[in-house]
Amino acid sequence: MRNIAYYITPHGFGHAVRSLEVIRYLLANEAGFQITIVSDIPEYLVKQCVGKSLPFRKRRLDVGLVQKDSVRFDLDATQRALELLFQNHDALVQEEISFFREESIQGVVSDIAFLPFYATSRHAIPGIGLSNFTWDWIYQSYARLDPSWEPLIGWIREGYRRCTLLLQLPMHGDCTSCPNIRDVPLVARKAQRTPTETLELLGCDPRERHYLISFTDLHLNEGALRKLENIDRAVFFFKHPLRFQFANAWSLDAFDLSYPDVVAAMDGVITKPGYGIVSDCLAHGAPMVYTDRGSFPEYDILVRDIKRHLTNVYLPSQDLYSGSWEGALQEIAKQPRRYPAIRDDGAAVCAELIKNALNGTSNPLDDLENPVVLPIEDSLDLHTFQPREVKDLLDDYLEVAWEKGFREVQIIHGKGQGVLRQRVHALLNRHPLVLCMRQADETAGGWGATIAVLKAVKSEEKSNG
Repeated sequence: MRNIAYYITPHGFGHAVRSLEVIRYLLANEAGFQITIVSDIPEYLVKQCVGKSLPFRKRRLDVGLVQKDSVRFDLDATQRALELLFQNHDALVQEEISFFREESIQGVVSDIAFLPFYATSRHAIPGIGLSNFTWDWIYQSYARLDPSWEPLIGWIREGYRRCTLLLQLPMHGDCTSCPNIRDVPLVARKAQRTPTETLELLGCDPRERHYLISFTDLHLNEGALRKLENIDRAVFFFKHPLRFQFANAWSLDAFDLSYPDVVAAMDGVITKPGYGIVSDCLAHGAPMVYTDRGSFPEYDILVRDIKRHLTNVYLPSQDLYSGSWEGALQEIAKQPRRYPAIRDDGAAVCAELIKNALNGTSNPLDDLENPVVLPIEDSLDLHTFQPREVKDLLDDYLEVAWEKGFREVQIIHGKGQGVLRQRVHALLNRHPLVLCMRQADETAGGWGATIAVLKAVKSEEKSNG
């Protein structure tokens, strides 16, 4: 059993949900890991995302940004909180080293607290980072106006320099304070139900349009709520910790649905751009109505990819708080839904890299140039890859799936305009390992997926020979 301490910043839920998805893969298939989460994220989120409770050490070792609410933050309070950590640096690092010894911790993953790397370097164990930014890069933008940030930034940057390896996610800022960086695909959660199943479970009327309000905190006054009630044929869903009371708003808390299930089924997601919700929308082609986020460097990077890949409309923050959403919802309803071709198996890739590094089966620095081999399953999702990759990827997958003994495999190409579907069918029609193919039934993707029936498996051919 390998003992891992996994540090998760409490700055929003985006860091938490992506890290918990990686943890879910790390714990799959009896991989032999014991993971202790070190954070002050809500513990219910762990069970919700991983499927079970895990050892949890409630400790906060970074600040992020001190939030006034989901959109606004307090820079002065953030700086004061960082200065307090700085003053207690030695005691905090020693506390972590003692924790490593007491719990026989053999490796650390951090998203993306920097203090643990001071402790891992002194204790001589691997310290792996996972993020699309480092906090020194975020705070540097504030130092341009206020030089008093500089000593704190230097201290933070020195912590990241002690990181063994950074798994750098897409939509990233400047992470070069970490000396060794490995780019990985998007970490995104996947829906387990079809949109039709989700809408039926929610009792949705097909004549109405359905929207998810995705914030951890959003205060709307009575006037704003009345405006939302008056939007014709619009129904809004929300989940804890949000609490709303207006006629066309419904809580999701009582339904057996994952957050990605809901995202995939909505006509639009109303949110601020954060890594977690943007990833969920990218993975499912969910239209996004996005608002301001204040002076936060990650915002521009996320908005760039929202505009590049998703059906989207910008909603100014003053309209958000006043309930003036109707124009944005009308605008997004006019646009065709876009399904981005983005690889989103980053959780599996990150888990494999972390396992290799911490099991000693490879040097984590050697992995910088080596491809990651993922387990072959009976389903291949093509719409997450670039079009130019499809032929070679499909050829390789069918070969390995046949060698593994699969009789039928599901090829997910998405619905869209049908271009990828036609290409997949053409490739399957002439592939020597494919006997025939058929459209998947509704529970397996409908006309967004194709079932390929493969020739006799290898073991059968050997026995017949």
